[in-house]
Amino acid sequence: MKYCMKCGVEVNEQKHRFCPLCNTIILSDAEIENLTMRQIKLAKSVKLKKPKPTPKKINPNVPPLIYLITLLVAITAIISLLVIDFVIGFNISWSLIPIISIILFILLCLPLVVRKKLYWFYTFDTFILIVYFILLNILINHRITWSFYVILSILLLWIYISTIFLNKIKGFILKLTFITISTTIYVLLITISLSQNNVFSRLVLPINGLVFILSIITYMFIKTYYYKWHVIVSTITINTSILCIGIDLLINKFLTDRFILKWSHFVLIVLIPLTLCMYY
Repeated sequence: MKYCMKCGVEVNEQKHRFCPLCNTIILSDAEIENLTMRQIKLAKSVKLKKPKPTPKKINPNVPPLIYLITLLVAITAIISLLVIDFVIGFNISWSLIPIISIILFILLCLPLVVRKKLYWFYTFDTFILIVYFILLNILINHRITWSFYVILSILLLWIYISTIFLNKIKGFILKLTFITISTTIYVLLITISLSQNNVFSRLVLPINGLVFILSIITYMFIKTYYYKWHVIVSTITINTSILCIGIDLLINKFLTDRFILKWSHFVLIVLIPLTLCMYY
């Protein structure tokens, strides 16, 4: 019996060429006698490379039975709706809305037949929903009205999730900057569409900018002084106090056209003593 050179586990060299715990190579007596100290140190770092499991080949052209049955039922329903609508009014009118809803359902069920990454399906379903709401709005109102806000919200949610979970966008500051810019563009588009209401430009944009700046400051302090917990707590409490004061001033300016404090001083009464205690 021998011992692993790395983790010290007793290993039967007759059965195991590599350590079952850390996968480090187990040298025989002959190898130890013939190798130099440098070669032994190099061999100590050698690990067993486990072969990657080969995924089972799946034919994407053969849909599952459930999806095939659902597709046949959907096609039957679409044909029935078209026939009933045409027989009643000799034209195609009300049946278009349930038809595009059925098509939407079929497209959203594509993960049953296509083997791709989850992000691909999320992106595909996002743009399918956008097209669906545009068509629905045009069929109901004959122009784009309410679907504009729904589309913007769906796109903003897609950007948020893509920024957070997509590995190609790395770094907290870069992700936060991307999210802030996207939110700002979203707010600007909403503001342009609501010309008679300036609540977005007077409230959301300043608050959004304040949150972005304070988040960057908090992140930089935490990254720099991660080993000093009292500095981290103080940074969070100070930035929270500034955020509360800013929100209080902006809301009162919008409502009363005056910069006054109504509730944020209660937050300061709690947070300021806590901040001072961190330095003693």
